[in-house]
Amino acid sequence: MDETLDILAFAPHPDDAELGCGGALILSAQQGLSVGVADLSNGEGASRGNPALRKQEIEAASAILKLKTRVALGLPDTRLDQSSLKNRLALVEVIRRYRPRIVLAPFWRDRHPDHAATGRLVRAAAFYAGISSVGEGLPHRPEQVFYYMLHQPFKPGFILDISKVWQAKVAAIQAYNSQFQAGESGPQTALTQPSFWRFVEARAIYNGGLVGAAYGEPYYSPGPVGLTQFPGLGQPAPAPGQLPTYKPY
Repeated sequence: MDETLDILAFAPHPDDAELGCGGALILSAQQGLSVGVADLSNGEGASRGNPALRKQEIEAASAILKLKTRVALGLPDTRLDQSSLKNRLALVEVIRRYRPRIVLAPFWRDRHPDHAATGRLVRAAAFYAGISSVGEGLPHRPEQVFYYMLHQPFKPGFILDISKVWQAKVAAIQAYNSQFQAGESGPQTALTQPSFWRFVEARAIYNGGLVGAAYGEPYYSPGPVGLTQFPGLGQPAPAPGQLPTYKPY
């Protein structure tokens, strides 16, 4: 049996997990949790790069994320149809193989059809993975499925403070040099423009600011998140006379 994972992130293409939930993966690995990524496609539909180069970039990014495993499902880029039974069963098999406690997926409303389809596929697969009559392998249903933000914003259920690992997250994204750096890897795209990086950082700063952190990573939860104590009580109390961190709420 494959090693089980605490957290498994599903990504439509290589680099999506780094962009959407890279901070959570790095933080969790630093805390001793086992984390992994399942890339639905190999990103072969991208305007830039080639398979050999993309493979090197995936390996470099995975090392920065400190992943226990990274699996490529080999589903067709640009055709991740959420209604495909074959695609859904492929995800069910991965969930049963690694038996994660937490599953992460892109939010199911997004301007990129593959991103939206992946969110819906994961939502269905996480449910069907717990039904013994569906597919092969021992049933397993993750304890939680949370959704990360790619293009389209949403009102977060919670925001993870990724300030301590922000630079590592940036390094993991930048490992995909062919996709995000202007050069000879192909035609220029919106992702190779300085405005894209300003957007990525500005959104992280904004979401961090909502919770009094330098950088934040937002997540959508379909239902309430159970806590064992009030948020913030696990942090050291402010010193006498210390000014509080600004929060808008």
